[in-house]
Amino acid sequence: MNFALIVDALDPVSSYYVDNNTVYDFKNNKEYFIPTIGINKDCFLTIYNYPLLFENGYLFNWHEFEYDLPDLDLDLIFLVVERTLGREEFTPWVDIQNLRKKYPNTRIVGYIKEPEAVINSYNDHNQYSLKVNFLNKCDAVVVNRPELKEFQKLADGVDKPFNFVALPHNVNYYYDNFFKDKDLAIWAYTPHSGNRRYSTLDFSKYISDKYDIPLRHKQLNLMRNFHIPIEEFIDKWSSCLFHFNLDPIPYFPGNQAVQVASTGTINVGGVNDYHHILYPEIATCDLKKLEEKFVQLLEDENKRNEVVERAWNKLNEIFSFKAVRKQIENIRYIS
Repeated sequence: MNFALIVDALDPVSSYYVDNNTVYDFKNNKEYFIPTIGINKDCFLTIYNYPLLFENGYLFNWHEFEYDLPDLDLDLIFLVVERTLGREEFTPWVDIQNLRKKYPNTRIVGYIKEPEAVINSYNDHNQYSLKVNFLNKCDAVVVNRPELKEFQKLADGVDKPFNFVALPHNVNYYYDNFFKDKDLAIWAYTPHSGNRRYSTLDFSKYISDKYDIPLRHKQLNLMRNFHIPIEEFIDKWSSCLFHFNLDPIPYFPGNQAVQVASTGTINVGGVNDYHHILYPEIATCDLKKLEEKFVQLLEDENKRNEVVERAWNKLNEIFSFKAVRKQIENIRYIS
């Protein structure tokens, strides 16, 4: 399949193509990688993996080309139009009709990249109408969450099928490079966004003190969230048996949990979509219930092994390159 992911505006990411599983800058044909899109040149993150699923895969930052997109024979386009929606006077080239003219025989699938923008549009009739009109011009819609839930209101206004296509992860790379013997320790996941940390750090400290388990986490202060290189970061948390992440926001995918499961560490807590898929018994922010489930895992090695094995099987069933490629092949369209 000849596939392209086209995003209306994606700075600082340059357009690229895939040749023999290697990514090259589209304009200068040099091997391409920047930290925004992956761990390293051998392992890209989430949406940036879609072009790697196919022998002829491309990512186009539409802003780089404007009206002069490349001449290609494409079978399928995933189209993201979010940053420029409603700003046509500044970006007039971002028009699905321009794609129809350029690629007349290509399926164009509207891709919802930022879930928060969907939720916010419900309080802004103009933004909601713009999203609905854009998606109605596509041949189908793809979301990266398994159930519509908060997206149902958007789907109700669109006359095209909504399809679940997971964010792809290089599961084998994580396993080969970060799967290791685990220390009996807790890693408290503290993302940059404070509302997504919720009570993760406080609850982790409580469990650590009560059950005498070492606690590890990134150092924070009130002014700055200290970043460390992503490979070093993964190496740190994947050394721990438990990874606490009590993200309370249900409409985010939860990609961190996919990485965690790929390394054999156990994610505890949180209600993101992928938490429920990979760790259904401990995907909660109910602290009393979470402590009870944690103690069961702490005291029963067989139970821990069952949780790790189930998560691994779900990874390969839903998030591996092979699985996501199949999901794309099975997208439903209006006949």
